[in-house]
Amino acid sequence: MKLPKITLSSLFAICYLLFAITPAHAEVSLVVSPPRYDATIDPGETIQKTIKVTNNSEDQIVSLQANITDFIVQDDAGTPIPVEDTQSGRYLASPWFTLDSEGLILQPKESKQLTVLITVPNDALPGGHYAGVFFRSITNDKTAGTASSLIGQVGSLFGITVNGDITYDALVKDFSTKSFVSEYGPIEFSAIVENQSDTHIRPLSTITIHDMLGRKLDSITLEELNIFPYTSRTLNGIWDTTWGLGRYTATIDVSYGPGLVADRTIYFWIMPYRIILAIIIIILVLLASYISIRRHILHRTDGRDEEIDSLQRRIAELENK
Repeated sequence: MKLPKITLSSLFAICYLLFAITPAHAEVSLVVSPPRYDATIDPGETIQKTIKVTNNSEDQIVSLQANITDFIVQDDAGTPIPVEDTQSGRYLASPWFTLDSEGLILQPKESKQLTVLITVPNDALPGGHYAGVFFRSITNDKTAGTASSLIGQVGSLFGITVNGDITYDALVKDFSTKSFVSEYGPIEFSAIVENQSDTHIRPLSTITIHDMLGRKLDSITLEELNIFPYTSRTLNGIWDTTWGLGRYTATIDVSYGPGLVADRTIYFWIMPYRIILAIIIIILVLLASYISIRRHILHRTDGRDEEIDSLQRRIAELENK
């Protein structure tokens, strides 16, 4: 009896099935609160903050390692990007952080607190500095029920503004509606705000709408978003109206920093053209009907006048005979 030949590829497949397949770990839900801290500190000052970490899983033990990392923001969505302290430049903050513990073990449904001390150096640059306390799981396959590093890295972000000679500046780069002419509402607005300050800002933005006569119709408050220095964020708003007619004015006011405001004004139209076209057609039909009926009445009147003139002439002729 001949034995089947075992090729090299078959051998690799057998090894994969025997050794590569491992039991799947249950997903672990980890909650860190608050997700963000904003603080204003004087040079040389120390503040204390607390982070709460909760393991929301039903049956998984979580071992966590806390790490302090600087971060920057470069996109329009405000996504934090961890960087090395050598790359963080003037926004450096991680060396100022001290944790009371760098490791945590959480039982299912258990919460623990982590104390964070932040000491700002006396020579710290005024303006914004940014770091986060991030948690990553530590794999421990020898411990039954311990979650592996399937947990995504989560943490709490710190935005620290150091008091001093801070430059505040911002501008509305773009402000527009989805359509310059709309048939009816709602009207969607979009604005791009660029922060040119030394620190992050969280502007209060409102859109005020006026009609052609200058009457104020509505005021819309936009979502407050953190804008990292020298980046932009897009703010969106909706004027929840249905009917309108004519040209409207929309002005966005962006309040930031110590009493500073950036603004921009645009114009847009609401023109229910299909309704207007239907009304015009109805008016034209009614006008045409009126003209036709009037002409018919006038024509009949002219015919009767001719008959009367003819009868009067015949009567005159008979009288002359």
